[in-house]
Amino acid sequence: MSAKQLLRLALVFLALLVLWGAAALGRRHGTSNAGGESLRLPAVARAAVDTVVLTKGHDSVVLARKDSTAWTANGFPASMPVVSDLLGALPDSSTGGELVAERKSSQADLGVDSVHGTWVRVKSKGKSLLELVAGNRSPDFSGGYARLPDQERTYLIHGRLVEAATRPADDWRDHRIAAVAADSIGAIEVGRGARRYELRRAGPTWSLSTGGPVDSSRVAMLLGTYRTIEAGGFATAALVCAAGDGGGALPPHAAARMVPASTPASWNERALIARPPCSFPAARPWGRGSGTSSRRTTS
Repeated sequence: MSAKQLLRLALVFLALLVLWGAAALGRRHGTSNAGGESLRLPAVARAAVDTVVLTKGHDSVVLARKDSTAWTANGFPASMPVVSDLLGALPDSSTGGELVAERKSSQADLGVDSVHGTWVRVKSKGKSLLELVAGNRSPDFSGGYARLPDQERTYLIHGRLVEAATRPADDWRDHRIAAVAADSIGAIEVGRGARRYELRRAGPTWSLSTGGPVDSSRVAMLLGTYRTIEAGGFATAALVCAAGDGGGALPPHAAARMVPASTPASWNERALIARPPCSFPAARPWGRGSGTSSRRTTS
């Protein structure tokens, strides 16, 4: 290859490099503001917030303050660690964020369009404190993308607000079904279909109603499972009715009834009912010593 040919190849390569750089610069100017425009979110005091509405598509979650220590999610007990995480992220994001896209066509990629975005409305006594549409998290996980509901521009907001506001709907509800201290249990009655057996405590030892030796390590494991019982999800009313007998009642798949070792006024017998795979566990409080259900709470 002659020197003239090498020179031509070098010139062609240089021209391609210049064209690539110009195209990249054009894309950058198409999505970024050269003036460095930023979004300043209002400072929100967590103590002032009493309602947060999260809407994504046709689904909404309404978080409402019940008192100083409890919130509800769509009327059900809310998961307080999750709610506290959201409230704590509000002042964390008041420093604002930088503009990353001006065009509406970029919203879907950033997760802030009307289909994928989560419309966040923070209120106090009916008055709006903050509104934004939250989308995807940033690639470095230092924040996330968001825009104001009446604007097309999208910003990168640093902090945990976007992450905290875009949780799945079920995450906002309290998943705890029951919590029973092992030393408070005097007997466990277990039923699965037609099979029934009972474990009963007598001092430090346990006996089995069917006779035979009792494996103390397995008893300890069983008692440990009742220390904190959480649901994996929540069945809708339509699912329960469709899977049951049409009246919303599903036959128990298995049940474990715990009887207290003593009967203090604050202790109620607990029955845990495992439903078939089409639904989720339910907890049923039993009237102390009555042997019948006095109230039913389903997930």
